[in-house]
Amino acid sequence: MAMEQSTGRWRAMCGCWVAMLLSLITAAPVAAAIKELSNDSFTGLGTVTCQIGFGPGESGAVKLTADPGDYPYEIKKVRMLVCPGPNTITVILRISEDNTGSVLPGPVIYEEIVQITGSDIALNEVDLSLEGIIIMSGSVRVEIEWYDFPPPPGLANDQDGFVAGVNYIYAWFDPPGVWSWVYANQLGVLGDWIIRLEIDTAAEAPIFVDGFESGDTSFWSVTTP
Repeated sequence: MAMEQSTGRWRAMCGCWVAMLLSLITAAPVAAAIKELSNDSFTGLGTVTCQIGFGPGESGAVKLTADPGDYPYEIKKVRMLVCPGPNTITVILRISEDNTGSVLPGPVIYEEIVQITGSDIALNEVDLSLEGIIIMSGSVRVEIEWYDFPPPPGLANDQDGFVAGVNYIYAWFDPPGVWSWVYANQLGVLGDWIIRLEIDTAAEAPIFVDGFESGDTSFWSVTTP
């Protein structure tokens, strides 16, 4: 009888340790999986083209899409090549949804005024790791809007052709006297803008991603107080 009781206690203790072990495994942080999203082929060497015609209110932008298994992901950094150096200018960095299937962007996700310095080889980098920008699905548009008057720098593009439908320009067209989005190749830019995202593909979806707290709703009242 004593042996049977002892065995019972051991089994109970084993169950407790297993539960604790499972809890520890569940609570273990997910390892970061850092990737870079880009359309361009620039490696840091070689020739690029500097488009220095941007004026205040005009933008260059790219559409970036992660691999299907990389969602949800968190945006960590934006990188861009603006050239030539060494002038520093002010721009508006804007990130929007880009799922309209047209040249028009979707809702704005993030925007901030930043300063960038021209260079022929070094990419400017904007750290967004503290902003908590989580992308659940689809594409995003990363836009650089010129805030200052010229002189340059302008925005660089590679020289080995372009990916269709992912490079944009927002500019004033006169005539007809309107601000419009167009594909960059329509204005003679025959390369991909060098604008990139560093992302963490191990990000977790926010608790309130759908606007409501997740949980058991079976006891919620349908009666208005």
